[in-house]
Amino acid sequence: MNKDFYEICYEILLYYLNFPDVADTYKSIGDGIYYYKNYYQIKMDFDNRKCEVINYISNVRKNNIIDTYKNGLNPLILVPVSSGKSLFQASPQELYDNLQNEIPRLILKGIYQIIKHFNEMADDNDLIAELLQEDINTLVKYDIRGDVNGQT
Repeated sequence: MNKDFYEICYEILLYYLNFPDVADTYKSIGDGIYYYKNYYQIKMDFDNRKCEVINYISNVRKNNIIDTYKNGLNPLILVPVSSGKSLFQASPQELYDNLQNEIPRLILKGIYQIIKHFNEMADDNDLIAELLQEDINTLVKYDIRGDVNGQT
């Protein structure tokens, strides 16, 4: 995972909160960061918050356009590795790993939303494939900027 790419994208999202869908995605990212930073490892606390974390993960996975990408017969690269368990059966560490993977997926969703606002005709599958490359040149290509001076 290209951490620098995701940090830049996250900062860019701030400049496009005037779009309601981007603002909603940004809020979901913030919620995920909150859960991630405040994840409870103590058994009693984990049991009390487990349903809350599972509901968050389930809700952000609903209708995430990033999940529609298919590369030939291979499903999306970023879907968390599953041990065949449901989230309710997951250990605290497995649930934490799933939670951690949602944040970059949501960041990509937000950047996708911004690009589509300015490039409605961009092919969804091609655009998602480009975003999954985690290349800053994709932001340049679509002229997505993170400040008023036009610098990403």
